[in-house]
Amino acid sequence: MVRAAPPDTTIETTFPSEAPAPSLPRELRVVTFNVHRETPSNVLRAVNSDPMLRDADLIILEEVHRLEPTTEPCSAACALGKDLGYYTLYAPGHMQGDGSDGVAILSRAPILSGQVMELPDIDVHVNSGRRVALIATVLVNHAPVTVYAVHLTNRLTVAERKAQMRPILEHVKRQTTPVIMGGDFNTSPFTWVGGLFPVPIGTQDDHLEALVRTYGLDTPVASSGPTSRFLGMKLDAIYTRGFATHEFAVAHAQDVSDHLALWANLVARR
Repeated sequence: MVRAAPPDTTIETTFPSEAPAPSLPRELRVVTFNVHRETPSNVLRAVNSDPMLRDADLIILEEVHRLEPTTEPCSAACALGKDLGYYTLYAPGHMQGDGSDGVAILSRAPILSGQVMELPDIDVHVNSGRRVALIATVLVNHAPVTVYAVHLTNRLTVAERKAQMRPILEHVKRQTTPVIMGGDFNTSPFTWVGGLFPVPIGTQDDHLEALVRTYGLDTPVASSGPTSRFLGMKLDAIYTRGFATHEFAVAHAQDVSDHLALWANLVARR
């Protein structure tokens, strides 16, 4: 089954009436969280349940759901942005059930630009669908930083996962700014034969992290441990350039998702 592209693939924007801050601070907290298509009320409950999430400066979300069609579309990220008073971008990827699923970026400071990158379409036969990365610019310590929200396909081999990731990394290589990238990279302990049959291989995360480092990114949360509530899988990550990472951990966020939230405290190096 191939999940269709949404009828409207434009970026959904949600801005507060007043900017909470003109720039994110030099020391900031970043969160990445796959919210598993949860309702806006459950996403709000999950984030607000933990101050490490609720007080974050930058939140990156995956598997964000938006009911479609509606007269006033507002994704779960839009609802969270309104609740926190944050700037929010949501990029729908593909249709799923009664709406679209995609990725989002929420920032305490203004988001200066946003664009969508379509990722290589790899047919995995079951639940294939359009995949996108969302790219935004925010100010950190009054200097521009490029932020990426990423959700890679699940049932991939190591080689296929690298192929889907490489266009994002090529984009990173062309940027002169510091970089923050968060997402669900689906680095499960399996490879998939024909996208249908899982074969245990130990890990995929170390292979992807090695590739990421060849493009000049740091992998500061590599020792985070499991980010999934099932099988001890480490599926999610935060990659950086131009930042030191002082602390990181996972948060259960009331277990509303099959993923754990992952947060990190970063300090800009300049």
